[in-house]
Amino acid sequence: MKIGVSHKGIIELLVSHPYVEIERQLAFLPFRKAKRPEALIIEAIRHNYSPPKEFYYAKDKAQPAPAPDAVDEGSEPPDSSAPANTHRHGAEDPLDPPQANDRLEQA
Repeated sequence: MKIGVSHKGIIELLVSHPYVEIERQLAFLPFRKAKRPEALIIEAIRHNYSPPKEFYYAKDKAQPAPAPDAVDEGSEPPDSSAPANTHRHGAEDPLDPPQANDRLEQA
């Protein structure tokens, strides 16, 4: 009744649809861009509308990401016995690196 559904409309929905489905559609209503929420809620219940994408987006957005400076308690320090390879971001060196003057000699 708060959103404008008539008493007769409410009785019709309660008699013909499961209470759980009515609650589900009422939970989705704030995430729908309804110009006439009273008409939309009736149609959503009657035709079992799927959840709006905004509903899922809002749930994901509600859980904040960890701060970038947060410490991961389960992380382990890097293996200090492994050879450091800092110049190529972890890529291995080729077996035969090309010489800088190879192109000049070929020309």
